[in-house]
Amino acid sequence: MAVSRFTHATFRMLSGLMIWAAHFLGIYIFTALACARRFAEASWLGIGVVPWVIGTATLAAAAATLVVIGLAVRDTRFSTSRNNTSSFVPWMTAAFGGLALVAILWEALPVLLVPTCE
Repeated sequence: MAVSRFTHATFRMLSGLMIWAAHFLGIYIFTALACARRFAEASWLGIGVVPWVIGTATLAAAAATLVVIGLAVRDTRFSTSRNNTSSFVPWMTAAFGGLALVAILWEALPVLLVPTCE
């Protein structure tokens, strides 16, 4: 069954926010499990396992969001049609992606400022 154009456009516009939501859930669930199971004290190269995982997840989520933004900007710049409705989805995709990128970086900030599990 083919996906409708509306569903495709909606998922495309919200892809940055979905990446942010997955990042948010992933880092908070991992941190909660690390604190509950008492493996948050483990470290590698002098850095705790929780900051490593959060840093890696943040870099991956930020890279994926930047790809989404880049593709949306490319679609906007190379659009042959100049009507407003055809450029709405790429612009909203880029705007939501920018918002998601700020949120991803903002939610990773506490790992630098707050001690884990305290």
